[in-house]
Amino acid sequence: MVDKLDPMTLQLMSLLVFEEPFESIVQEMHQYSSYTVADELKWLIAKDWIKPCKHLETETNSGVLYDSDQLSAYSFVLTARGLTQLEIQLKLK
Repeated sequence: MVDKLDPMTLQLMSLLVFEEPFESIVQEMHQYSSYTVADELKWLIAKDWIKPCKHLETETNSGVLYDSDQLSAYSFVLTARGLTQLEIQLKLK
C-alpha cells in the first residue's frame, strides 16, 4: 500500500521531471515560503527521490554532494526512484 503524498510534495516532484534551478522552483511554488520549499526539497533528497544536479556557478555536476545551506547555487532533478514514485502518485489520483 502506497500513501498519497501531500499536494506540495507532488507539485515539487512534478516540477523536477526536468532539471530546474532552486530559484525557479521557489518562483513556481510561490504559495509556499522558500524555507518550506527548501525543507521539502531536502527531505526528498534524503529519500533519494530528488538529487542535486549541477552547481550553477561552476557548471560542474554535483553528484550527491551539495551544500544544503546554499540551495540557490544548485539545480535539481528527479531520480529514477522519484520518477517511479511520481508515476505511482499520479495513478492514485
